[in-house]
This record gives sequence, C-alpha cells and structure tokens, in this order.
Amino acid sequence: MSGQPITPLPRCDAAAREDERRLVHRLAVALRTTGFHDPGNTAVQGAIAEFLRTVRTRWAHEQVWVGVRNRCVFVNDERLRIGPSDYLNVRYLMDTFDRWNLGGITFQPGVRDAEMRSVLYELNQKSERGLEELAARARALGLKHVELTEPERESEEPAAHLPLRTYSACLDVCREIQETVREHRHIRTRRLRRVTQAVVDQLLEDESALLSMTTIKEFDDYLFTHSTNVAILSVALGQRLGFDKRTLGDLCLAAFLHDLGKILVPKGILEKPTQLDPGERAQIQQHPIHAVILLLEQEQLNQSTLRAIVAGFEHHINLDLSGYPRLTRKNSVTLFGRIICVADRYDAITTRRSYRKTTSTPHEGVRFLLEHSGTQFEPVLVKLFLEMLGVYPPGTVVGLSSGEVGVVRRPPLPGSALSRPQIRVVRGGDPGTILDLADRDAAGKHPRSVVAVLNPDDDGQLPALCGAEIEALGPIGAMIAEEVPDPPARLPVAR
Repeated sequence: MSGQPITPLPRCDAAAREDERRLVHRLAVALRTTGFHDPGNTAVQGAIAEFLRTVRTRWAHEQVWVGVRNRCVFVNDERLRIGPSDYLNVRYLMDTFDRWNLGGITFQPGVRDAEMRSVLYELNQKSERGLEELAARARALGLKHVELTEPERESEEPAAHLPLRTYSACLDVCREIQETVREHRHIRTRRLRRVTQAVVDQLLEDESALLSMTTIKEFDDYLFTHSTNVAILSVALGQRLGFDKRTLGDLCLAAFLHDLGKILVPKGILEKPTQLDPGERAQIQQHPIHAVILLLEQEQLNQSTLRAIVAGFEHHINLDLSGYPRLTRKNSVTLFGRIICVADRYDAITTRRSYRKTTSTPHEGVRFLLEHSGTQFEPVLVKLFLEMLGVYPPGTVVGLSSGEVGVVRRPPLPGSALSRPQIRVVRGGDPGTILDLADRDAAGKHPRSVVAVLNPDDDGQLPALCGAEIEALGPIGAMIAEEVPDPPARLPVAR
C-alpha cells in the first residue's frame, strides 16, 4: 500500500474534464455491477471493459488516482463535479470507500482485466478491519498495477460550513429514501436518524443559517428538495413551540416523509406544464394516502413512524378541515400535521413550477399564510412563522432606499424589527456586500430601509447564498452551486 501518490496533472480543459467524469462514472458502475453479479456475468465483463477502455485511452502511459476527500470525488488533484445522472453510482463508490476507510485507488499503466475484477470483488466484501485488511488481501492477490491509498487527514470543519453540510446531507437522505421505497427495500432508519438529529442540532446552534438554505430551489428533483426545505422549516417552528430534542427529531422525520406518496403519482402529472384536469387532480390528491400505504409496508412501526404516517396523511388538510383527503370521522388535525401544513404550503408557493407563469416571492408567501390564518392555518403557527422568517424572508429580492438592490440573506436577529433582515447587495453600490438593515448610524437612524419587493425573472426569489459559498461542499454541494443563478441582468436598481 502506498502513500498519497501522483504528481498533479496540468489543469484540464473541457474535454479532459469529461474524460475524468467518464472514468469515475465507469469505475462506479463497474464496482456496483460486481456487487450484484457473479464474476462471469456479461454485465460485469462489459462494465470492467468500459472502465479499462477509458483508462487505456486517456491514461495509457501515466498513472491515475481516483479518490474521495470530504465526500468529494477527485481524479488526481482535480475535484470532479458530479451530475444528477451519475449520482447513484458515485454514491455507491463513496460509501464503499467509507466502509473500508479507503482514501483512493491508483491505477498504473498496464492494469489488467483480472486485476480489476479481483479488486472490485474485494471492495464489495464485508469489512472487518478496514483498509489494513483490504491491503492484505490485495497483497495476497499479487496486484501489480492497482495500489490502495490511505485517506488524507481532514482538517477541522469550519463552523460556517456546517449548515451547508447539514443541508447537503438532507438532500442526500431524501434522495436515498425515495430510491429505497421505489425499489421496495427498507429505509435505513439509523442513517435517517443521524440526519434528522443533525438538522435539530444545527437549528439549535444557528437557526438563521440553516433557514437560509431553504431558498435553494433549483436542485435536480423537486420532491426531495421540497422535503428537505419543509423539514427544516417544520423543525424551526417546533423549536419555537418548545419541543424537546426527541420530539423535534420525530417532527423532522415526519416532514422528510410527508410527500413520499408522490413517488406513486405519474411523473407526467407531477411535471405537467399546464393546469391539471379533474382526473389528474384526483390522482395528485391520493398522494397522502399513498404515503400511508408505503410507510406501513416498511413494517418498521414505532411511535416515530406512526407520527410520520399520521402527519403525512394530514398535511393537506386545513385547520377548518377543508382540503384533502376528505375526513368523515376526524374533527381535528394533529399538531405535527398543522406544522407541516404551514411549512409545506409556504415552500410550495415560493418554488417555481412549470405550470405557473409567476412564482410568489417569499414576502408574498408569508402574506398568503397571514391572509388564510384561522381558516387554512393555525394562527399561532403563522405568527411564529412570521417571527421566525421576518416580513421579508430569506431569498426575497428587495429595493432599498439607498438605490441598491439586495437579496435577503438571513432573517432579522432576535430583538430586531421584523422588517430589518440581513441583505446581500446584488445591484448598485458594492455587489456582494453584506448589510444588516437593523444597523443604525451615529445619529441613531437606520441608513437603509426596504422600499420595494422585486420578483426576478418571475421566479419568486434568488438563493440567499451565492454559489461561491457552497461550491466546495461535496457532490451535492457542487450540484447545488451549479444551479445557483447569478442575479438576472435586467434586475432593476431601485430609485
């Protein structure tokens, strides 16, 4: 076993970067295929051949290292951006590296089919002693062109990265839940519990930082982005109600699973660009019942999952019992159901959808909750929601009295007026500057105030954080960063 290898290759152009992506994709596919099939299977042979063809074409005369650092995939010294189509296979690769405490694999020129087959099947075995055991097996196999490398020692995580890491983990587990249920497998409850606890801990540590993450709306699949946002908003509300950590964890679990039933609704209906007809609307309205059935089929019933089942059934039932599914014997909605109803509706109406020409701004989303307080929504919850996010929630694009335009980055600090959040300037003045509208000048006056709410490109909002702040946070963080848009060129400067 060697130490960290490789003299870094020169910076890659677009074609070389595509070669690297193809290399990792084919390695991940070969690894996953060997995990499901015997060595003589044609799928295994084909997957290994495709990987080796890539190596021999691009790296015929030089070694290449594929490794994982901080849940990021690297080829030699270049971090690889993972697209949605690669994600499932690459996650399998990262999980395998984690299981063996493996930092990476170096492939030397001349690597052979038999060597690849041997190392891939060893990687798919159970790990007892981690990398030490794997290295011993590799030596016993006499591998000459494949070397295993130890993981680099990671530096301590900067505190500013923790909310982003937590949000990325939420997206990861939401995707995993949907894939697991689609494949009729059991949800990995231990991993799910770790993530729900991370959400609770992060919100208790720095509520506004994680709330700012919920303005990320443009990620691959609406269902799990939405479920992540609803989970964070719901737990933040539960925290303000004084729930203990165990109850907050149960609420987070219920929110993660509330829309699970939509995986049984045809994708053509979920993504239809025009209004639904009555039959299609009826199918959509079955998703709370589908969620109940899917969770019961998991056969993992306990207090937490029972709460999730009930809340998932109730989250489209309004306070006055309108909505759906229609009730005949029930005369109230549980507190979990009412909390998730508020969070779900807010995130839904502030997220761009193909069938809407214009998306509500976060400011309009809060106003919608206030207008329907007492009928659709529990008034106490709406009041707490307003106190939590402010009059101009994160993501709202505002014109300032100074002539600048900014996007709300964080809600107002506790004790500040609800109309005075923290702003990131995007037009006019010094773009990128962070302003706290609660600040006062020497005369004790506020130098800036919000004078207008803008709707950029009719998409409702901009992300509260800029792409540079989330770019270096692993495969999901990289994909999020790619989706975070620059401010629209036609965004006006307030006068």
